[in-house]
Amino acid sequence: MSVADPASADPSPQRLAAWLTLSFCNGIGPVLLRRLLDALHTPENILSASPAQLADVEGIGQSRAQAIARGREQINVDEILADCHQRHIGVICPDHAQWPPGLTRIPDPPAVLYIRGRILREDMLAVGIVGSRRCTLYGREQAGKFAAGLVGAGVTVVSGGARGIDTAAHTGALRAGGRTIVVQGCGLGHCYPQENADLYDRIVQEDRGAVISELPPDSPPLPENFPPRNRIITGMSLGILVVEANLRSGSLITARLAADDYAREVFAVPGRVDSIASSGTHHLIKTGAAALVESVDDILRGIGQSDLITTADPEAVIAAPRRRTVRKPSASGAESNLYSSSAHSNSDSNTPPQTELTAPQKRIVACFTGESLDVDELCASAALPPAVIMAELTFLEISGVLRRQPDRRYTLNAP
Repeated sequence: MSVADPASADPSPQRLAAWLTLSFCNGIGPVLLRRLLDALHTPENILSASPAQLADVEGIGQSRAQAIARGREQINVDEILADCHQRHIGVICPDHAQWPPGLTRIPDPPAVLYIRGRILREDMLAVGIVGSRRCTLYGREQAGKFAAGLVGAGVTVVSGGARGIDTAAHTGALRAGGRTIVVQGCGLGHCYPQENADLYDRIVQEDRGAVISELPPDSPPLPENFPPRNRIITGMSLGILVVEANLRSGSLITARLAADDYAREVFAVPGRVDSIASSGTHHLIKTGAAALVESVDDILRGIGQSDLITTADPEAVIAAPRRRTVRKPSASGAESNLYSSSAHSNSDSNTPPQTELTAPQKRIVACFTGESLDVDELCASAALPPAVIMAELTFLEISGVLRRQPDRRYTLNAP
């Protein structure tokens, strides 16, 4: 997927318009978008390609190519952006500084995200919490407790904003003074569920995260709109925690997606042995699809962040969260770009910021002896799980330690 360097400036209006046009083209879903980008490299190239060029891409064909060519001429981007501006909804694309880096590494990324609030650089360190809408009191308590513990360690909580476990996770993160991101299954012109309107407003107004969706603002909360958002929750997260889910819960789909397709770690909180509400989480544990967790420390170890573990009383997290400092907008209203080099260095220097590496990051860097390496080679050389490698590569790339090449191999930047 062709995107700008995360440290670069935000895209031109023409680039944003190209991404937005692609998001509205009938016949182009996330998977076909990835194939088109692999073949034609930029959204502008896709929009200017002839029907014959489009038809040559796997899965497009002549009829779909003709439909795409006709449809792209009928999309009024200026009207869409004006409507979003009026509703105080932002639009970001993969070239934006706020774009979650994890979404560039999944096989079916969205073309754009509609956003209320802000996604910050620190939100790369995130864990998704999912579970049943019809949960028990135990499930709500555990979701809130784990969310509070995670944000206390500096981890952002990502979830879907649904009733039950999702809402408990978002609320627990806010109560502990941390950050949380809601991935809605409808457009941001709707609030679903309606009773979470105050929760979402608090996240935005207190600069404690963001409410996002890949769907246009007027898209209603239809049942078919919710499963696709699970890949965004997973893509933004280093691991997925399933708190309480029965055997028919959509959370099991998210867990499979995380483990099988996106190389993320999956964790599960055990419930009562006779509780139907926990039958799905128990199935994940019994089949080895998820690691049983008893504390936040188990999750931090699983995602390769053992250095964040604290011996403090977990019950004290809510009273005194151990969070990294969150940057607020300046008094003038201008927001600093946390991905830009100017946010970390003097304007007369292009030197990447000095970064204190964690133990897993040091193991990865030590694998580079002059040659470039891909993810599989790094997994073998560093003896780390794929999910940890993928997560740490994101940090090392953005901090300037490593550089990703067009062929998706990595090289070590000169000190």
